[in-house]
Amino acid sequence: MAIAYTIKQYLDNNRIVYTVLDLPEITSLAQAATAAGIPPRSLAQTVLLKDQIGLVMAVMPITHELDIDALCKMLHRKLEPAQDMQITAIFRDCKPGFIPPLGEAYGVRAIIDDSLIQSGDICFTSGSPAHLVKVTSKSFHIMQRNAWLGGSFARPVAALDDGAAASGGAQEAAQKESDRALDIKHRIERMGALPALPEMALKIIQLSTSPNARADDLARLVEMDPALAAQVMRYASSSFFGYQGRVDSVRVAIARVLGYEMVMNLALGLATAKPFKIPQHGPLGLGAFWRHATYSAALMQALGKAMPEPIRPRAGLSYLAGLLHNIGHLLMGGLFKQEFLQLNDLVGKNPEKSILALEIETLGVNHGQMGAWLTEAWRLPEEIIVTAREHHNEAYVGPHATYANLALIADRMLKTHGIGEGEGHDLPPAILQALQLDEVQIIMVMNRVLEGCEGLDAMAQQMAV
Repeated sequence: MAIAYTIKQYLDNNRIVYTVLDLPEITSLAQAATAAGIPPRSLAQTVLLKDQIGLVMAVMPITHELDIDALCKMLHRKLEPAQDMQITAIFRDCKPGFIPPLGEAYGVRAIIDDSLIQSGDICFTSGSPAHLVKVTSKSFHIMQRNAWLGGSFARPVAALDDGAAASGGAQEAAQKESDRALDIKHRIERMGALPALPEMALKIIQLSTSPNARADDLARLVEMDPALAAQVMRYASSSFFGYQGRVDSVRVAIARVLGYEMVMNLALGLATAKPFKIPQHGPLGLGAFWRHATYSAALMQALGKAMPEPIRPRAGLSYLAGLLHNIGHLLMGGLFKQEFLQLNDLVGKNPEKSILALEIETLGVNHGQMGAWLTEAWRLPEEIIVTAREHHNEAYVGPHATYANLALIADRMLKTHGIGEGEGHDLPPAILQALQLDEVQIIMVMNRVLEGCEGLDAMAQQMAV
């Protein structure tokens, strides 16, 4: 049969005009676009998810991959991949891996990603690897009348675009990578392995939400932890701020140098990351982590201040995002000690290779994903979660993209000075345009940050103890 019986009946009952495209022998949808000679962005795929409420069918083009965290947040549900047995029981007339994106035909609620809302034709599997069904975009959305339409829960797959339809293997590999990451996340959640938010960090967050909190309240809280207080004062004393007086208390740091919001976010970042214990040495060791974190935080804050006022991000949040954007490495080292040691060694021996690729190769998940899981579990500000997840993604244009973009620029600038493991050295023009900064401005800001290197290095050394 060219089309699964349920799909054919549904199309005919709804009087949908469609065309059946014959395919040669294929093993995945990723190969279908090339075989049919159609743009990959027009070929829909499905991912079946479940929770205690029931099944959800996520629909997106094959040029995109599911961001399950974004979808869960959008629907306010805790979804996970459906089991093969459950999928087979419902989609009995479909081959595994070839589930059509017509959830209503099978009694499953679907949600359609924005990336599939387009003019022109849309294609989808007939339920078998031998045929595709082609309909107009209008007809496709008529068939989705009971689906949730719109929303962004899928991310572009760089390896597969209209000019690279032949790279079906890359899409298949990306899907396997995504599935492996999800499996790791669910195993961590089932084990209850995500660490609890440190008590001092919790107290700082509680204080930050109090409408009656004052600088004295923050100073007293920070001073409860002498090491934390010393780090705040050391940062305020660094030449980066040019304060000529003596910073001998947290109160002075707040009132005369850093300000309330800045100290709040600095203390939160330090308190949040301090409890993690990973190896001291190596490109991903504790020393390297804190050196990169302190420079990133200072550079992101300074770059933010250089942006035009109408789009300027909050200075304290820029600093906190810089401090914590690589916190996924701390979580990796805490949960997967042996694999992290291996990764630390591989990064040192392969400086030319992408750190993200090495992470996937070693652990099946990258530090951005792990950082997002942790910061989301701790209910840190959304800006911090997004920065942790997207700071290597040049194409990200979603909510709070400014912070993720600043982190990407900071990583690449710092890499040119031998600090951190950023992905490349170039500064993407689209990001520069979004931030309304040019390379000359960024270099000038970078040089100013480097002038305060003694203070930043001293702070990083103190944090790594």
